[in-house]
Amino acid sequence: MFVRQDYLHPFHTTLNLRELYPSSEILAEIVGFGPAPNKAVVGKNAFAHESGIHQHGMLANPLCYEILTPEQVGASKSRMVLGKHSGRHGLNHRMTQLGYLLTDNQRDLLYGRFVNLAGRQKNVSDEDLSWLADELTITRAG
Repeated sequence: MFVRQDYLHPFHTTLNLRELYPSSEILAEIVGFGPAPNKAVVGKNAFAHESGIHQHGMLANPLCYEILTPEQVGASKSRMVLGKHSGRHGLNHRMTQLGYLLTDNQRDLLYGRFVNLAGRQKNVSDEDLSWLADELTITRAG
């Protein structure tokens, strides 16, 4: 009803969507286990994106892949998970967030090493990225 107000205009609810995610967490604590990680809206991975095409879409326009924002349902912000399915766009974005300004050559070298590392472990952390940058003698801006 919230998402399709244009179509469901005469109908309304007093449901507070911002309490949806916190309520799910309380219920999980009570029953001793949480929802499946891939469960829409309340799953641990509901607002996490690893796929390169998803990351690119999320950076261009988050509504491409999230019909509701995390904030609307009381969850924390979306996460870009860097792993073997991530692409250059997601990696470059994260490196910029970490304060690195890379040349095109450094981007290519870093991406090659990133793909290699991501193939060996599930997720690539910020510490891993800093280690790769140090290995390639890429310095942070400022």
